[in-house]
Amino acid sequence: MNIEIIENREEWNSAILALGGTLYHSWEWGETRANQGWQPWRVLAIDEQNPRAAVQVFERTVPFLRACVLYAATGIAGNDSDSKLVSSLAEWMRKFSKERRAIVLRLESRFSDEDESRKAVLKSAGFRGLDDQWSLWNLPRATMVIDIAGTENDILRRMRKKHREHINRSQRNGLKITETSEVEDLQIFYRLLLKSSERQGFAVRDFDYFLHLREQLLAGNRGSLFLANMDGCPVAGILCARFGSTCHYLYGGFDWAARQTYANEALHWMAIRWARAMGCSHYDMVGAGTSYPPAEGNAGYGLYNFKKGFGAELIYSAGYFDLISRPVLHSALRFAETHTGWMTVARGIRSGLQRIFGEKGDPAGSPMNRPSDEIVFQDHHIAKVEPEK
Repeated sequence: MNIEIIENREEWNSAILALGGTLYHSWEWGETRANQGWQPWRVLAIDEQNPRAAVQVFERTVPFLRACVLYAATGIAGNDSDSKLVSSLAEWMRKFSKERRAIVLRLESRFSDEDESRKAVLKSAGFRGLDDQWSLWNLPRATMVIDIAGTENDILRRMRKKHREHINRSQRNGLKITETSEVEDLQIFYRLLLKSSERQGFAVRDFDYFLHLREQLLAGNRGSLFLANMDGCPVAGILCARFGSTCHYLYGGFDWAARQTYANEALHWMAIRWARAMGCSHYDMVGAGTSYPPAEGNAGYGLYNFKKGFGAELIYSAGYFDLISRPVLHSALRFAETHTGWMTVARGIRSGLQRIFGEKGDPAGSPMNRPSDEIVFQDHHIAKVEPEK
């Protein structure tokens, strides 16, 4: 078996699709992260010209330490229960980490937390499991995924009645949905995202990031931006991208003052219908937004409950596994990760400064032009979203 770095987009994506990989394994996601300073390395294990497993490893330099951190987004694509295969990959990663002077290579597993056999395979290969429920630089362990296979009625039956009512009400009130990938609409979406960040206190990447994301993930029907307008004013938007059989909800922003339009429910329903038309069988709503197991009253429970209302299944993965190269620096990194209060404050300050002084690519001065392809809900033949009896 050979393990090699792939430098061709078509070869890499073809292998990832064959191995059942995710959007986060894709070439396009690698290029998106590269724009943020994470160098992607596409690593493929091949046996008799057949792909057996793959990892997309991202590298980020740690200033002043002559070191870096590495992580494998969504873990191993392929047979991650084959101990011999995983051991071979781990040995390659160990050598690669040493060459790159890495502190650690973190693998984000996507298999269930209840799968003890797969955990044992990783641990026997030298990985150390972490108990953390989330990380500042990795995907969350608790995610929400909707099964959108079958008929629309199947999806609607699994949806909470209140969500269906909200979608119907938004339609009756004249909410308009635009499916787009135009730069002008991306600017409008970015403003909505900034409004959400101001209210909820999270940092937002600069507009150049979203321009690059548009180029990589929205082109060629790989993804779409959905914007909701009420009486000619933008009130909410979501950005989605698809890979293989899954459509991923990536970003969302809305105007809190217009919450009674129920645009968020309407937007996700439209995105689900778009994903089905593109051949997808799952709609990934990303993180649950709260601790696991969810409990009413916990921080973020409202977000979890909103996603659950669409019939989303809560999936809790086995989480993060570290392949440690430099133990002393790794201990320092772990201390920083588990004492994140100062990081949260720093991010809040940075986000505030960005809003005050602006950033390169900020569309604040751009005109809010509307496209000519606005779509009224009725035009999509969903006069009432109730399942058939």
